[in-house]
Order: sequence, then structure tokens, then C-alpha cells
Amino acid sequence: MGREVVCAVLEDDSFELAGGVVEPHAPQLDADLGELCGWGRAGVVATENPPDDAAALIEFTTPEATVEHLAYGRPVVIGTTGLSDEQLARVEEAAKVVPVVLAPNMSVGVTLIREVVRELSQKLGPDYDVEIVEAHHRNKVDAPSGTALLLARAAAEGRNMELDEVAVYGREGRAPRGKGEIGIHALRGGAVVGEHRVIFYGPGEEVEVTHRALSRRTFASGSLRAARFVAGAPPGLYSMRDVLG
Repeated sequence: MGREVVCAVLEDDSFELAGGVVEPHAPQLDADLGELCGWGRAGVVATENPPDDAAALIEFTTPEATVEHLAYGRPVVIGTTGLSDEQLARVEEAAKVVPVVLAPNMSVGVTLIREVVRELSQKLGPDYDVEIVEAHHRNKVDAPSGTALLLARAAAEGRNMELDEVAVYGREGRAPRGKGEIGIHALRGGAVVGEHRVIFYGPGEEVEVTHRALSRRTFASGSLRAARFVAGAPPGLYSMRDVLG
């Protein structure tokens, strides 16, 4: 994702690449960022720390690195997933001082589908069972994905329920479906960029909403829209819904 964001920035004349961060002592340290992503020489090198003069930071790193970079006090777009409750609390605290866009999925399509899922869940009602299936590449660390949780939360909101009270993560053995459950299932394998299916099983029909990411560029493009928004926003915690208005 870091390489995708760099390429997206270099290809957009309305942005200027201020820097890029790699792990301490990584072999890419001091390498030209444009050459790292296959774009060509950009004249900006990889460093261990974010640049002090950036108008906005875009985070697709680890939860630990993300919260550490909050100390730089810059407007920030966070696409990092798998943050713990404690780390989320640190993000919320930082948002009192600087603008923060926190989104487990930067895709414009996913942001709009979230609204569709919430409305479907509300209008179809409790007679329709909700199941969510997500698939990602074999190297994805967290499961289920942040996007699956985002969509599951939208389905729960549509029925005025708390996700924590109705979520079921996979099933095994003798596990008949309970009333109001929202099933969430994660698949991992190959090089799948990202696929999410939300299925409403009714007594006489099935309604399915599907989103497939065909390239990581869709997330990079969304993060640039978020960066443009957050660079001029007042302090606060924002989502992609705010970015899209």
C-alpha cells in the first residue's frame, strides 16, 4: 500500500510527495521512493520518521507505528487496521488536537455500500438473516478484516443493535443460528486484494451486496481524497463518509 500511495501521489499534479517512512534499519532506508515503487526517480528518499513539513500523513503501517506517528501532530489519514481498544483511544485523543480520518477501507465504493447495507438491514427486517464473508490474500494479518466489521456494524445499526451483542465469528460443531445473529467469516489465500459479501437470507429470497477490489490503487486513490479533506479540516475524528460529504 505504501508503494501504491507513492505512485498515486506522483501521478497527481495536485499533490507533492513530502516523504515516506520505512521500518528502522530497513534495506529500503535512504532509497528513492519513486524508484522503490517502480515509477522512476522522484528525488525524495525513504526515512525512518515522517517529515515535519507534511500537510498530511497517510498511514498504511502497523498499529504500533500508527500511534507512534501521532506524536508528530500532523493531520493524518489512517487506513491501518487491527488497532486495539487502547490504540483507538490514543487516536481519539489525538483527534482533539489535529484532524484525523480513520477508515478501515479507503474505497469510495465500500463507503457507499455501507449505507446500502444499513438501509437493507433496516428495511428487510429481522426475518432476513445476515451473513458476511470476506476474503483477502494469505499475508493479511488481522481477521476478520476491518471492512467486514464496518459492514457488520452497519447491518447491526440498521436494526438498532450493538454488533458485539449479535456477532458470531465462524461456526463449528453443533451451532444452530441464534435469533438476530450476524455471521462474520474470513477467508485467506493466494493474492486476493479484497472481497466482501453481505448476504441477507430471507424466507423466499436472497439479497446480496458484493464489493471486489481489483487493485490496491482504489485504496490509494481514496486515501488521497481523504488527505485533501483532512489537510483543511478542523481537529476531530472523521470517517470516509465525512470525506465524501
